[in-house]
This record gives sequence, structure tokens and C-alpha cells, in this order.
Amino acid sequence: DFYAGKLDLPDEETVRRVNAFDWSAEFEEAMAAGGFDAVIGNPPYIRIQALQEWAPLEVEHYKTAYRAASKGNYDIYVVFVEKGLQLLNERGRLGYILPHKFFNAQYGEPLRKVLSQGQHLSKVVHFGDQQVFEGATTYTCLLFLEKGGRDEFQFVRAHDLSAWRVGASQVEGVIPAASAGLTEWNFVVGCGSDLFERLRAMPVKLGDVAHIFVGTQTSADDIFVLDAVRAEGVFVIGTCAVNGQEVKVEAAITKPFLRGKQIRRYEPLLATAALICPYAIDNVKAELFPERELASRFPLAYAYLKIHRSQLEARERGKFKGSDWYAFGYPKSMILFQLPKLVVPDYNNRASCAYDAAGHFYKTGYGILAKTGRHESPLYILGLLNSMVLFQYLLKIGTTLRGGFVRFWTQYIKQLPIRTIDFANPADVAGHDRMVALVTQMLDLHKRLAAEGAPPEKAALQRRIEMTDRQIDVLVYELYGLTAEEIAVVEGAG
Repeated sequence: DFYAGKLDLPDEETVRRVNAFDWSAEFEEAMAAGGFDAVIGNPPYIRIQALQEWAPLEVEHYKTAYRAASKGNYDIYVVFVEKGLQLLNERGRLGYILPHKFFNAQYGEPLRKVLSQGQHLSKVVHFGDQQVFEGATTYTCLLFLEKGGRDEFQFVRAHDLSAWRVGASQVEGVIPAASAGLTEWNFVVGCGSDLFERLRAMPVKLGDVAHIFVGTQTSADDIFVLDAVRAEGVFVIGTCAVNGQEVKVEAAITKPFLRGKQIRRYEPLLATAALICPYAIDNVKAELFPERELASRFPLAYAYLKIHRSQLEARERGKFKGSDWYAFGYPKSMILFQLPKLVVPDYNNRASCAYDAAGHFYKTGYGILAKTGRHESPLYILGLLNSMVLFQYLLKIGTTLRGGFVRFWTQYIKQLPIRTIDFANPADVAGHDRMVALVTQMLDLHKRLAAEGAPPEKAALQRRIEMTDRQIDVLVYELYGLTAEEIAVVEGAG
């Protein structure tokens, strides 16, 4: 049905390549009866970027012919879900194994809408970070749908694949169809589901109180980022990843640069790399230096970039040919990078928020900066984000990876419930100030630990860190009003 009523007739070569299929002709009896009783399978998992390389015509067709492919860089399996539903009769059922990424991904919203509006969910077996297919890193689920719709569906959390395979008991429950709306699907069953729902119902999320922004996107880090840097007067010397050679440039055109692995909870940020940043940045705007000014003010950096001009111009199929050949690929949030802020890495297996007082630029991480009008200290927010409560919440709503790692992507951390402070309430103010004091202590302890060399002193500092961390968790329990039973759930999950 590939071209039916949508596009001009293709040429003969395209017809042979696509091998278009006519369901009504090939399954005349089933289609005449209204469709199939059952559709089962393992659809292909191919992102639009890969499909675009060899099948651009199909990509554009799917966008217009299928609601599920109408938003963002979709994966082709969403088309197979919608098509499978179309092929069912009114009593028909569908069963696929496919990635569960569409539960939370932006591109999955249209498919979530299709399934939500038709109340098609019958059962979901969610494998979490378990790897079902040997040799392939895919995070999958079993998705069972009914054409006629249901008022509720069964959700099974099969995060122990070996136990699930032998039929051992799993965490499962029944969820109202209304809970599977257009927004991200975060289904929680079993112990802790009531607490999760209460936290989810809190009115203020991190995205309401803070700007969350991705890291520097140069599209040529191997040129713009110098590693193993050291200072030499008004210059810095670092290693170029392209050829391994040492490069000397003016320090004034560089920014301290972090990678995600250098961002850890409460730890001091120690940049070992420098970003060559050919932009004039103030509190209002960031503008690319004109080439003449760049060459005049920073001759060493200009000469270095000019050596790599052909590589910089070749980015994104020649997009940077011309006067802006040395510009970053996507120079967003440049003003925000240089401000004091909170930062988190791309992923980790524990809460990993740090305080950046020095205005680092960074890669594979996210910045968090309070919105205008917010009066909570960033250190207060830092304590909340590194707490056991919010990390357990993130594990429920985020994308988990093997080894217990979880993504700190914007789409997830923006949903974290934030206990705001009523500064007219003395009890609230006392809780806020207590948190700020404890977090200040944590930052100082980690700074001292990083500088300490003697094992006995390091062990003593580590004990104090653990004790202070515990005090922060207890304070968060109080701020969020957790009961003894709910605390036991959080700490049992941890």
C-alpha cells in the first residue's frame, strides 16, 4: 500500500527496490472480512537518519501517511505499530517486541496519541535495561494491543530476565487506560507506586523553576577542544585530537571544558581540557568574532584553526563554507554556560549533580540555571537533586541502561518534583537554610577530600561525607512529607 493515493507513480527501478505490497490483493479474503484476527512480529528498528540515506522517498511518505511518524526523528517501528493496528479486524489483537524508547521519546508522542485515543493497550511486559537479543544493545518491551480498546491494561515489570523466562513472579499490576496519555509513559506498579503517584502529582517540576540546557555543540570537538592543557603565562598549551600534536593558543580565547565523566555529585569540577571559543560573549549576546578581529587579537588560535579550515568547512555537507567557517555547529546557550549553575552528566548509576561556580563549558551533560524570580538557592536545589528520593523517582521515569545507569536527559530531569519554599513561612525558610548549610558542607568536604593524600584523613573525610549525605536525605524526607513506610520504600529501592 506504499504509494496508494499519496505520491505520483514511481519509476520502474523504484518499484523494484521498494517491492510495494498490496494487502487487499494478497490477502483478499482476510481484508474483505475486516482484517486479521492477530498480527505478531518483531518490526525493524531503524532511525529516520539511517533510512534517509537510502530511502528518502519512503521517509517523506511515512511522515504524511502515518500519524505515528509525524513528529521528529522517528524510528520506523512506530509505523509498523500503526500499520499493524490498521490490519486488524474489530476483535483483532497485536503483539510485538520492540524498543520501549517511544514511551518517553519526543518522536514517540504521535504513537502514544494513537494508542491512547483508541485505548488499545492490553498488556505491556517491560524489560527495563535487560538485553533480550544476544549481541544487540536494545531496550525492549512486549507490546500487546487490542483493536477494540480496553478501559485498563496489565503492566509487568520484568527487570529480571532470567526469572521472567522461567515464569517466576514479577512485579505487575493493572493500570487505567487514562494513565497512558500523550505525555511520557511512566508506569509504576507494586511497592512504591502510591508514593510515585504522590510525587508525580506535585505541581512544581524542575522544568518550571529552572532552565535546562544541553552542552556545547561545536560539531568539531576534535579541533575546538584541546586536551591535557597546561597554562603558560597568557597562553595555554594542549593536545589536538586530530593529529596528537601540542598546540599553543591565547588563554583569553579559551574556556574551561568538561566532559560528562568529570561531573560527579558534589565533587569539585576539574577541567583538563580547554575549548577554543571564537565568540565575544557578554551578559546579553554571543557573537562570532569577525575573521579580521580573530586574526588580529588571537593570531595563534587563528593560525591553528586555519590549518584545519578544510575540515571545518566540510562539516554537515559543506554548510560552513564561507565567512563563518570557524563557527560552532550549534552555538546555543552560550551566555548561560559562563554563569554559575548546576551541571549533571549524560548518565550515571547514582545522583550526580555538581555545582559549577566557575562557568565551565561542557560536553555530554546538562546545565541547570534558576529562572528569573526564583528565590531558592541553587545549593538547595542541588541537595534535592542529589537526594535518594529524587534519584529513585528518576529511575522510574527515565531511560535505564545496563549496570543500573540512568540518563539525565532534559526530558526526564525536567519532570523531577521540586519542593518549593514559601519564604513567608519560618518553618520553610528554616528547612531551606538547613539544606543550604548541609550542601555547603558537602561541597567543602569533597574539595578537601580531592586535595587530601593521606589515607587515614581521606577515610575520615569520607565518613563525614556519608554522614552529611544521610542528613540531607533525612531533610528531604521531611520536606516532602514522607511517612516511615514511604522512607522504607525509597531506601529499600536504593
